Amino acid sequence: MAAPTSTSARVWSWGLLAVVAGLVLTPLGALLYGALRTHSPGSRRATWTLDNLQSVYAGLFDNGWTQSATINSISLAVPVMIIACGLGVFLAWAVTRTDVYGKRTFEMLFLLPMLYSPLVGVIGWSVLADPRAGLLNVWWQALTGAVEPIINIYSYGGIIAVMVFYFIPYAFILNVGTFRAMDPALEEAAEMSGANLWQRLMRITVPIMVGSIGAAGLFIFTLALEQFAIPGFLGSHIRYDTLAYAIYQRTNAYPSDLPGAAAAGTLLLIISAIGLYWYRRMTRSSERFVTVTARGYKPAVTRLGPLRPVVFAVCAAVFIVGVAVPLGAVLLRALIPVRTTGLTIAQLGLQNFQQLFVAEDMMLGLRNSVYLATGAATICAVLGLLLAYRMVRRKSGPLAFADYLIAMPIGIPGTVFGVGMLWAYVGTPLYLTVWILMLAFVIRYLVYGVRTTSSGLSQIDRSLEEAATVSGASPLRTFMFVNMPLLKPVLASTWLLIFMIVMREISTSVILYGVKSVTLPILTWSYLIDGSYGIASALAIVQLLIVGAIVVVFRWVFGADVRTRSHD
Repeated sequence: MAAPTSTSARVWSWGLLAVVAGLVLTPLGALLYGALRTHSPGSRRATWTLDNLQSVYAGLFDNGWTQSATINSISLAVPVMIIACGLGVFLAWAVTRTDVYGKRTFEMLFLLPMLYSPLVGVIGWSVLADPRAGLLNVWWQALTGAVEPIINIYSYGGIIAVMVFYFIPYAFILNVGTFRAMDPALEEAAEMSGANLWQRLMRITVPIMVGSIGAAGLFIFTLALEQFAIPGFLGSHIRYDTLAYAIYQRTNAYPSDLPGAAAAGTLLLIISAIGLYWYRRMTRSSERFVTVTARGYKPAVTRLGPLRPVVFAVCAAVFIVGVAVPLGAVLLRALIPVRTTGLTIAQLGLQNFQQLFVAEDMMLGLRNSVYLATGAATICAVLGLLLAYRMVRRKSGPLAFADYLIAMPIGIPGTVFGVGMLWAYVGTPLYLTVWILMLAFVIRYLVYGVRTTSSGLSQIDRSLEEAATVSGASPLRTFMFVNMPLLKPVLASTWLLIFMIVMREISTSVILYGVKSVTLPILTWSYLIDGSYGIASALAIVQLLIVGAIVVVFRWVFGADVRTRSHD
């Protein structure tokens, strides 16, 4: 196989750029188009108008519906960003830089929420802290005779708490690798100069980590803005609407208001873009604080001394309250046929699981979810490998711009992206099928395939390929027998990460799904909205077991690991 000529390389590069641009920019263009139309797609009465945008943006200043929804969205995103980032950074520091007990175990336990959808936290805490029938409140009232509930999950504070525990793993995973890569020389020098732990943290560690911490915080802010399920369900009990949930309501109301949803989507897109812009700036500026050098070193371990049990207690408390307790509540509710506040062992059974598996929509949702997750993960891994290879090895100019396009969809809120896809493909054979979901997932998560594989390729010395070429190997043979074996763990990790994300995805799916394209998260949401907490809990457990089994297999067979992958 002859090496490609410069002309053919340029053709390939421009062709790939055109494909990427078409896939990414089409839903964005359709979103703006929809915001400027008077009626839904396909309507013969549709004309051009600015009324939708005027209603959305003028409403920010004249007590319109967007004013309260925007304030609510930001009022949730800011405290969630601060608290989740603070706890996540602390946990990352504890497991990488200290001698806290069981840090390897904690590192795996803190990532458990990435295996399941945000609805698990919603179900678990609704079972525990419903103001009238929550187990914790009922037991507290029985124990103390109090009238008021001790915890009300249907409140501003309750929504923040559930969102914080869901986003802590993101802050953790975005900082654990940076902590590990830090050269400990400055900290060791400060310790030798007599600085105590607090002084070393405040004067050395935190200033070095400020770029990584700031980037993680802004990333979580953007994710919190687009979060649909948690504030959507919990906030609906107190009429606390966010922009993401308002967009969902406009697409699912009868009659639907797709032009209004598109207009509201542009507002949420702008707010998210501001957060994403500063995230990118913080990511770039964080290079000023990098202390990784060419010399070898072993990450320092801070001896906590008498603080060791305290740090362990904080780590254990975060896991118990944020993961173990809600998961236990979901499992308990899945085993209770009828919701009750008086529990006995005799009441437990598998009736909810039996009802679940005889339901026709359950098998359809399971098949669709596995099909979509497997297909999207495979396509993103393969396309990511092809694009990354040309970006890293060919250094093609056009594909440098394609890298920015590929990263764009991950910064677009899921509901907004879903509305854009809806406007772009309504009236086509893709509409309301699994294929539009597959396309949406590939466009949104291709960035993980490109970025992760690019990182892996950058670490493979080109001298290995040159040696194979000198020995007479063709470019294809060199790629298959030199690069692929070295990239196997990277590709497996990429595949696993995207599989996990798609299996729990709901923000985009809830806009695009049809009767025959429901997924497990959509079914869980539907059961929850209908009040079928037992079946919703059973379905959440089934989904968790499926994803957990896939993770175990991929780590055992391929050495896949998503613990230190960055979500940029």
